[in-house]
Amino acid sequence: MNKNKLGFFSSLDFVTIIASLLCSAYGLILVYSATYSKLPDGKIISNDVRTMIISVLGGIIVALILCNIDYEIISKLWPVIAAGCIVLMLVTLLFGKAANPYRPDAKSWLDLGVFTFQTSELLKVGFIISFSYHLDMVKDHINRIKTIIPLVIHGMIPVALVVATGDSGSALIFLIMFIGMLFFAKVNIGYFVAGICAIIVAFAVAWKTKIIDGIQRERIVALFYPEQYKDVLYQQTNGKIAMGSGGLLGQGFLKGSMTQSGAVPVNENDMILSVAGEEFGYIGTVAVIILLLILMLRMLSTGQKARDNVGYLMCSGIAVMLFAQVLINIGMELSLLPCIGITLPLFSAGGSSSLCIYLALGIEMSVYRFSKSYGNSLFYT
Repeated sequence: MNKNKLGFFSSLDFVTIIASLLCSAYGLILVYSATYSKLPDGKIISNDVRTMIISVLGGIIVALILCNIDYEIISKLWPVIAAGCIVLMLVTLLFGKAANPYRPDAKSWLDLGVFTFQTSELLKVGFIISFSYHLDMVKDHINRIKTIIPLVIHGMIPVALVVATGDSGSALIFLIMFIGMLFFAKVNIGYFVAGICAIIVAFAVAWKTKIIDGIQRERIVALFYPEQYKDVLYQQTNGKIAMGSGGLLGQGFLKGSMTQSGAVPVNENDMILSVAGEEFGYIGTVAVIILLLILMLRMLSTGQKARDNVGYLMCSGIAVMLFAQVLINIGMELSLLPCIGITLPLFSAGGSSSLCIYLALGIEMSVYRFSKSYGNSLFYT
């Protein structure tokens, strides 16, 4: 294959870079506002904002380094990446800490002294790499049952690992990623129907046997009986009120009454969209969604133009990961889904999430760059 050498800047994916930086900048503004009223005297920024700044800067550096490494090399390292992620999750299972005092069972964080790290975020990237390679290896007979069974086992490993650490929210993200990547790999629709039926049965069994219990069970029931579970829906209800009170243009930066009074718990994280809605209005909320939509569409566009199937699948997997988190977070904020602690990509506070998303974007930019340098330059804009 004829390689066309391109300069570093001429081969950068500026659409991804600009869109992700705009998301992070807007996210920092929202997190700053969400934590502003809680700042002690003399402190300029909160720990959440500081962590976010460090993770974004570190993420940008990592993304730029990764985009200089051929994604084909990265994909062939999948056994090392997969093994490393599994070991990290097992360490978390043994020594993990609970970040939320209301969920002491969710020990999904590693305390590294200087900072804490949510290992499931890195597992998402590792899964995209390993599962893309697996799907590519079996692409010629993807719809055979003897091919599907190992793929299902592969997909259920990360789900089982995060469930074991008590992180049911991330388990749902992995399940959507698994289904989405199978879809982009062109698996027969019949398998999806069978899979959905299996999920429904599994959920029914888990519900009947009270595997789904405690606050998780209450959050699901509360969606159907809101009047009886007002305390459970307190965060989501106040988030919707805050979001709606901003009107078209919002109450102004640092002027949101519910944001600054702390009426919406954890609004720097799960409920970050309520800050955008209250202080920047409908326009501000739509801007968040548009920026994330641009990023997701760019992932799909790069995948479509990739030089090979692995590049296509990795970009598709990143797009599905972002879509799953956006869908669930917004669904939570609008009380369409139970609150399960899923962040809004690049907008919510959380260094682990931002850093690992930039890691994934670096892989996408590698696909963009090396596909372009292999003779597809006229196909790129």
